[in-house]
Amino acid sequence: MANWIIIRPKWEQVTEYSYGWAQEIVDLLKDKGRLLADLGGGEVSRSEVERILNEYPKAHVGFWDHGSEDCLWGSETEKVIDLKNCDRLAGKEVFTLACLSAKDLGPAIWRQGGTYWGYVDVFSFTTDSLAEFQEAANCGFKFRFLEGDTHQNSLQRAKETFSRLSLELVAVGNIFAAICMREDGDALVYLDAHKPEEEEKEGCLLALLKFPIRGFFH
Repeated sequence: MANWIIIRPKWEQVTEYSYGWAQEIVDLLKDKGRLLADLGGGEVSRSEVERILNEYPKAHVGFWDHGSEDCLWGSETEKVIDLKNCDRLAGKEVFTLACLSAKDLGPAIWRQGGTYWGYVDVFSFTTDSLAEFQEAANCGFKFRFLEGDTHQNSLQRAKETFSRLSLELVAVGNIFAAICMREDGDALVYLDAHKPEEEEKEGCLLALLKFPIRGFFH
């Protein structure tokens, strides 16, 4: 089974949640002896990421934090992976919890022989249902990389998980969270379970609202 580099920057309130969600995967990989590096706990620089990729050239990469159409962010101002250095992920499995990055960055990695798990739209969540959103965010990694299910089955099972969780949130009257969950599942893609499709580009507004709080990974 493949070994992993996990990247999980933390520098503001929204990234505190993604950092915590990634801890579950870090712990599972540690238990199996498959974690090579865990970058995070604060801002992460481009040079740090490139150094660790050079150190472990055969490792696959997991990323929990903000994204844009063409990049993954290590801080508010620094892109750690973008179209200029994504060749470093050629041939790798890449798993992300990052808004929008499956639009341009994902296909660029896919064209270089990699795979890309990510989102073509905003990943949003509410802080009154954190356990449910963590389950949704991490389930695909477990299906594909811990259980060893196929690309297509892992994507299908993940989308079914988002749908199930959305219905469970409806059942307890948390309609706002249910809508977020449904939209997150709709935005999920996994290149190589299917080929990239042209997506209409939309902006991503980073916000954290109250009553209930809703977070956006951007």
